[in-house]
Amino acid sequence: MTRVVVHIDRMVLNGFRNADSHTIVEGMRGELARLLARPETGARLASLGHVSSLDAGKVRLAQDAKPQRLGLAAGRAIAKEISR
Repeated sequence: MTRVVVHIDRMVLNGFRNADSHTIVEGMRGELARLLARPETGARLASLGHVSSLDAGKVRLAQDAKPQRLGLAAGRAIAKEISR
């Protein structure tokens, strides 16, 4: 089993209340854990070695989207970029 450590130094959240940040981060953390546990994604990440930065692009959602949904979408965008 390979141990993978992901460190996110900065996450820019424009247009969200500070009170929602914990919910967004927890949604992202859970989704990343789920997606990186997939053998193919984990193997791809392990093959990359140390990556100093990764740009997952912008995550756009409906204006009335819940903070948890943004976290899930951000996690998916990061995992998608890793899988390229």
